[in-house]
Amino acid sequence: MTSDDTREARPTGSADEQAPAGSVARPPDDGTPTRVWLLAALVVATLELVRASGPLLDHAFASGVVTVGVTALATYAAAGLVAGALLVATRAPSGVPTGRTVIVGAAVLAVLRVVLQGLEDDARYRLGLVSVAWAVGALVLAAAFVAGRASGPRQAALGVVVGCGLSAGLQVLLGSWDAVWRSSWVGWVVAVAVAVAPLAAVRVTSGGTGAGAPATNRPRRLWALGPVIAIAVMIGANPAFLASQAGIALGWAGLAVVLATGLGGWLLLRPDRWPGAVRVGAAVLVVAAVALAMLTSGGTALVAVVVLDAVLGVVLVGTLSVRRSAPPGTWRTAGAVAVAGLGVVLPLLGYMLDYDVPLPFDNAYVPVAAAVVVAVCGLHHRTPAPVAPLGSAPGSASGSASGSASSSASGGAQGPAPDPAPDLRQPARVRAARLLLVPPVVLALVGLGPSTTSTHGRDVPARAAGDALTVVSWNLHYGVAPSGGVDLEAAAATVEAAGADVVLLQEVERGWVLGGGADMATWLARRLGMTVEYAPAADRQFGNAVLARSGLTDVAVTVLPYGAGPQGRSALSATVTTAGGEAVRVTSVHLQHRAENTPTRLDQLATLLAAEPGTGPSVLGGDLNARPGWPEVELLTDAGWVSAVDEVGDADALTSPSDAPAERIDWVFGRHVGFASADVLTDVATSDHLPLVVRVTLP
Repeated sequence: MTSDDTREARPTGSADEQAPAGSVARPPDDGTPTRVWLLAALVVATLELVRASGPLLDHAFASGVVTVGVTALATYAAAGLVAGALLVATRAPSGVPTGRTVIVGAAVLAVLRVVLQGLEDDARYRLGLVSVAWAVGALVLAAAFVAGRASGPRQAALGVVVGCGLSAGLQVLLGSWDAVWRSSWVGWVVAVAVAVAPLAAVRVTSGGTGAGAPATNRPRRLWALGPVIAIAVMIGANPAFLASQAGIALGWAGLAVVLATGLGGWLLLRPDRWPGAVRVGAAVLVVAAVALAMLTSGGTALVAVVVLDAVLGVVLVGTLSVRRSAPPGTWRTAGAVAVAGLGVVLPLLGYMLDYDVPLPFDNAYVPVAAAVVVAVCGLHHRTPAPVAPLGSAPGSASGSASGSASSSASGGAQGPAPDPAPDLRQPARVRAARLLLVPPVVLALVGLGPSTTSTHGRDVPARAAGDALTVVSWNLHYGVAPSGGVDLEAAAATVEAAGADVVLLQEVERGWVLGGGADMATWLARRLGMTVEYAPAADRQFGNAVLARSGLTDVAVTVLPYGAGPQGRSALSATVTTAGGEAVRVTSVHLQHRAENTPTRLDQLATLLAAEPGTGPSVLGGDLNARPGWPEVELLTDAGWVSAVDEVGDADALTSPSDAPAERIDWVFGRHVGFASADVLTDVATSDHLPLVVRVTLP
């Protein structure tokens, strides 16, 4: 056999004593760390680009939901074309990728990723989607290369788990705002590191033994890697999701994910052979963990994500194991990769589109369905007997183990059965691949600073600096600009330049893939040195926030009527105390967005005013999705609320969309307060809405 992973078990004695004359003895796990690293590094690059595809695809929303859906499906299905091109270009035998196939794919991906870092607008949109398709194609081929050998399924599962841990650690280090959106030197350094990291595994191109040992088969359920990636990017490798769902600080959430993936990796390193009950239990736990992570909050959600990360690798081993190789053929492999690409995007697309085209059931069940697919695929587990690489001649040096055994036995008698995976006998503590569990932990620990260990941002004074307050109200469109970029630094700079004491934000995302997966509330609070309060709306990853340079007290969340839908809405209220001790109630609100939803918006405002009547000094700001003269505005003015822009600003100033303002739907109202100024900032393109800056005075 050409692969050290499929050599026969050696008798007791030193490796040197058993090595054939003139050969070099190799450790049982020779090449395993290289292959695991290759897959882990590609997982990091792929998860980043899958997250980036959310804002890029949001760019297509201007053309309608159907356009977005078709574009997303075409992009991810194109991973199959990428795989086919790579297999043909590298002359991979019978559709089984070689080390050269994978490294060529990784090299092209590295070029795409570095070029993408320097692009903007339409060029970034087009190359970004190409890069996503290429990354998914290269990743799935790498998984096939690693898994297609005895003990390969464990190696492949370990690579995916380590990659998820590395991705989470990197997100914690960056405060959850990905490098692809950063124009600073930090963005470029991380981009280059992520791009070239898979190329450190170039040894897999050497062929023969060790890292370059050829794959001998292709897993039949290779396509199931798609839903695994979808679950990882949404939940398992998403610190911002865990922070918002469990109500813990982003830094601790990231560390929990990294430690859980480390535990999962250690289980894969152990030489245990799992009985059927363990595999069935792991499959059940994956489904239950995803369901609890999506449908619950607090400590239950935290435990669910930790369990998911710890056992997902066990299920993935079963998914990538085979009784017999998949049918040979380049385009069969390409088809499996295309299905894997669709398996990535369909759960993401189904979950997110529910907020524009409501599903007949809770969209939380979409990732649960993906987990069921993964679990069912993982229940079938049988380690293959060593076989020749597809396309090799019978009786060749890389022939079947059974042939080798029979030829070595005298008189045709069969000798001892070969051990299909000798490296599994090594204790985890001595396996070199164990060292790959360390970098994610280091990244997460270092990242505790940038990601913070507080759920409320910085420590701030109890009272504001003065008796007048500068209030900024802004719908951030989950951080996505009309061009499809995510520039949180530009958003922070806008707020900072306005000299805001209080910031009322709507459409704040905390782990939404459509917004790039950042924890905007935490990042902005840390960057601006403010305290922050957050209220879920559509789900716990999308809602409203209030930031302030002084303390926020008496925080209250008002859940607004769903009405005609299609999204859940809320309002977030808190009290700010001025330097003179006066309490000012501030509220951030976002009402239903469809033009025909006026009855729903009126019900929502009535609910809000019942909860927050504004009996004392009060400021209400947000995206009301209502124009001047509409019943929603009249309801507020009839209740004694005064529009700041109509009182002291330009009543003709429009607020949306930011790149070509056509309507005024963003408002700041006050009750028992005065206004010194009210401006709409017109030179801001960070969101599809323009921010309002209002100077509030007290009588």
